[in-house]
Amino acid sequence: MKYKVLYRKYRPDNFENVVGQDYIVTTLKNSILNGTVSHAYLFSGPRGTGKTSTAKIFAKAVNCLSPENGSPCGKCEFCTNFKDNPDIIEMDAASNRGVNEIRSIIDNVKLTPTNGKYKVYIIDEAHMLTDEAFNALLLTLEEPPNHVIFILATTNVENVPITILSRCQRFDFQKIKVDDIVKALKNISNQENIDIEDDALTEIAYLSEGGMRDALSLLDQLSKLNEKITLKLIEQEVKVVSQQTVINLIDSIEHNDINAFLTIFDNLRNSAVDYKNLVKRIIDIISKKALNLKKSFKSSNLNFEDYKKIIFELSNTLVKTNINVDNYTIMEMILLNYFNVINSENNPSKVEKSIESVKFKEVESNTLIDDNFINIRINNCFVNAKKNYLESAKTELENLISNYQIDGNIKTILLDSNVVAASQTNLIFTCNNNHNVDKANKLLEEIEKYYKNELKKDYKIVFLTTDRWIKEKEKYIENIKMNKTYSYIQEKDTKNNEEESIVKINDVFNQSKVEII
Repeated sequence: MKYKVLYRKYRPDNFENVVGQDYIVTTLKNSILNGTVSHAYLFSGPRGTGKTSTAKIFAKAVNCLSPENGSPCGKCEFCTNFKDNPDIIEMDAASNRGVNEIRSIIDNVKLTPTNGKYKVYIIDEAHMLTDEAFNALLLTLEEPPNHVIFILATTNVENVPITILSRCQRFDFQKIKVDDIVKALKNISNQENIDIEDDALTEIAYLSEGGMRDALSLLDQLSKLNEKITLKLIEQEVKVVSQQTVINLIDSIEHNDINAFLTIFDNLRNSAVDYKNLVKRIIDIISKKALNLKKSFKSSNLNFEDYKKIIFELSNTLVKTNINVDNYTIMEMILLNYFNVINSENNPSKVEKSIESVKFKEVESNTLIDDNFINIRINNCFVNAKKNYLESAKTELENLISNYQIDGNIKTILLDSNVVAASQTNLIFTCNNNHNVDKANKLLEEIEKYYKNELKKDYKIVFLTTDRWIKEKEKYIENIKMNKTYSYIQEKDTKNNEEESIVKINDVFNQSKVEII
């Protein structure tokens, strides 16, 4: 016998098997019992929530010869021959969206049913119909023959014209609750002899995002592995993150434990979990924590406004999938911003302790970070700065952050930094947070060691505030206009080197055109 996938095998064929739409089921059953069946319905809602299945069950129920409490009996001639019944017409508007298909329906509605009380037209993905098709359907939908029922199903009700909506009884299908999905999956697993843990059932329900069809498809996929389905197996095969891992991640922020945060986040990055799933799970858990915080008024490193900001900032990352950046870096920067955010009025002792816990380690350095030192390194970078060096340096920075084990304090600085100018020997960085510039310049030797040991790059590096960089960049452009040259300066004896180099502005900065007036 040919194998039948689970979501088709267990598609509900009566109202009692429809999961999570109790209000809609009750209303439709009562309309059949009371003889108040409408001529047009619109079922809207997310995918996999039972819209088309409910439409078919309703079509069967209104024609059933002996309905039982508003549900089809499943035994009469109409119920047993439902699949081949010419009075039930299904149309996929995604592939039959034109006016000609609708005109064909209009021509046929006048014909009486062959062997039932009603001809039922089920138009799936109704929002895909063209404007002309909707206009053609409008009059028939408003005043159809008494023996005709229209059921329009859609996942995008916003694209259905208001003129159509006003002529239909509208039912909004909701995402199915996790508990309801788990209950249904457990029954099906027992029937199919699928060995699965309760935690794994809950995880599948969560990943399905309220859609029973998606949940069954995932259960079907995992059952093919022929081993016990566990939470760990789901994480490995589907590349998702467990709820407990995300809870630990958020707890590390709440307790200002930056080392724990970086360890967890690096593991997530290296595991290649779906970043969208991670963002959604963080938002889900944070929203619950925010609600609990409002109820309990407990003091925390994060307050309600922080939780709210994190949710909006992370949500915004979901629309940035088409830009060429590391989404994990975006998330990490967003979350790192919330360390040390504490209400000092409520808990001053905790503020001091938290600040101390993430305080940057003092590093002994032989480098004198004075203005002369900074000026020399800026000058030496401009001697031979080029755009292609800058592009390479940006890639190297991303590589260093993503693929190598770096001290947490230095990694925090690098995550907050941008390479703004580069030569073969020198790099200039800016920090988004100006407070990090002094810390970064005190850690120059350590940062340069990472470049040398991990990437085999012997760079001389300096960090500038954004304002300082803008001024240095403007000064450089002005010097080029005046045909002034940049010569290499030895850092120790500050003597000029005979080698001189003039660089075009376009070949220094990452921009396609600079206008010189």
